[in-house]
Amino acid sequence: MTTDQFRALEVLSGSGHSAHHKTDDLLAAAVAGFTSLTRPGRYESQQFEDLALPLLETATPRARRQVSAILAQHDVAPRKLVLALANDSIEVAAPLLLRSPVLTTADLIDIVGQHGLSHARIIARRQPVDPLLLPILESFDDQLISQTLTAEPVISTAPVAAETSIADVQEAHYVSATPVNKRPESKPAVTTRTAPPAATQSLPVYDLSALSLSSYLQPARAEYLIDMALLIDGNMFRTALADALDVSYARAATIIGSWPNSQLPLALKAIGLTAQDTYLILTAVLGTIHGEREQLREFVHIYRSISSEQAAAAVKRWKTDDMNERLRNQLRDLAERASESFTSAANNDGTFPHKKAQ
Repeated sequence: MTTDQFRALEVLSGSGHSAHHKTDDLLAAAVAGFTSLTRPGRYESQQFEDLALPLLETATPRARRQVSAILAQHDVAPRKLVLALANDSIEVAAPLLLRSPVLTTADLIDIVGQHGLSHARIIARRQPVDPLLLPILESFDDQLISQTLTAEPVISTAPVAAETSIADVQEAHYVSATPVNKRPESKPAVTTRTAPPAATQSLPVYDLSALSLSSYLQPARAEYLIDMALLIDGNMFRTALADALDVSYARAATIIGSWPNSQLPLALKAIGLTAQDTYLILTAVLGTIHGEREQLREFVHIYRSISSEQAAAAVKRWKTDDMNERLRNQLRDLAERASESFTSAANNDGTFPHKKAQ
């Protein structure tokens, strides 16, 4: 596309996009600062929560989905932030409902009570399912939940004990800024909990123009896409793929397509997935693609022969096609509105002589 086309699209898109984009940038900076800390303490976690929580209200759904996927991999993620995302729409909440060790059994029960079947189907995939949660999931009498509960475990997580209190959970999920070696025989009177930390470190400051949430999701991208591919609802994986490639949902559906004409291997190569992870996702999304060993060998060989440059060029082409499609739609809508305004003005002008004659 030309520079003029990009400018035209920016003008036609309106000012709302830039406001949301700024919020997403700030959210990316907060996530970047928190995830860059190797041992975040209580102060840093609270600082991150105070920065990120208000931004969720105006962040785009894509940004919230990506934050959810990133925090699902962290056992020190701020509790209030995790709960806010876990109570969001199912597309946003799914990674946390599947994996997050921050969510207690009590939290999951509350989430099921508030959101019903959609969230319950995802929670049923947590392994192992807590005995207190099991009868609540079974009470839905849903075939998909029943199949999930009796299936082989695919997603593992570190569940929190049902009897653990919220205070104990918070204590377990926040790491002290100064490591303290505790022995079982230590006296209760000797504690560093009330002592002020020797030093607290603010979250690092980053250049907003150089940040994106997708870059911080990259280390966990394979697990995230596999998780979404294994879900019953195919729209979840389509949404995750669109987020990963930064393309439209319609384009993601076209990329997935059907075997053997699917472009999904090229897309997953661009994201950086291994041949094994790609094969698992293809099988989960498209069904069995190769049943014979020789065909499997051929698939792995072909996939590994795809260069990063070829995959990146394909993604760039998809994004350009999306941008051109958006521009055509915007220009078509503008032409239709102009035509309607012209027709309306012409009709109004035609009524004036009639009124004067009366």
